[in-house]
Amino acid sequence: MVKWRDWWQKMVVNVYVEGGVINGNIDAKTASNSEAFREELNRFMQRALNRDDISIVVKKCSGYKEAAKQFINAMNDNYLYVDLDRQPELRDEWFDSLSRDGIEMPRDKQNHVSFWVQEMEAWFLKQPEAIELWAKDEDLIRRSGQEQPLSEHYFIKNKDIEHLQHKASYVVGVILRQVFARKLESGKLKYGKLRHAPGIIAHLEPTDLISKDNELKSFCKKVKSKPCK
Repeated sequence: MVKWRDWWQKMVVNVYVEGGVINGNIDAKTASNSEAFREELNRFMQRALNRDDISIVVKKCSGYKEAAKQFINAMNDNYLYVDLDRQPELRDEWFDSLSRDGIEMPRDKQNHVSFWVQEMEAWFLKQPEAIELWAKDEDLIRRSGQEQPLSEHYFIKNKDIEHLQHKASYVVGVILRQVFARKLESGKLKYGKLRHAPGIIAHLEPTDLISKDNELKSFCKKVKSKPCK
């Protein structure tokens, strides 16, 4: 454990991410959910690094373009983590698309860009037990005939999560609607990133997920390779 007098010796790493809500005309609950998303992602990345001498600071941005702009203009040890929104072998297309939108990513900064492939929710589908633990926290009940582990769900069983036919967020939404329900409430669960992702992220197990996600593994390796100042 790092002592308070040693705090100044930590290397601070800023990570710009999309998916938050900043400013704008939003209600208090949405703002609270957005901050919860940032905090849980911050905690998860800190756990994934497992280093007391490195401090992760997640910077939330409203979308990938805004995140990219802030990342490009930032100094020192900064990283960008965004949805790839395409299959992993088409990684370079993301930079081309950004350029067509008038945002030029310097070559030396591209190595500090990491992706959720194809979306952040792919993490949940690679570790569906995190969804089950979150559902328990939320006191959700399983629908009749839905007693099998989520890993057995036909949408993800034996599937390459990074090459799913549908977006990961859509698949998570389908699974929640089909499998879970709230007690004493009619209607089906409707997945919302800011409402539900923070609670699921809190249950992700870093070591296992790193072994299943090359982008996360690469991100941690690159951050750890930086010498502490």
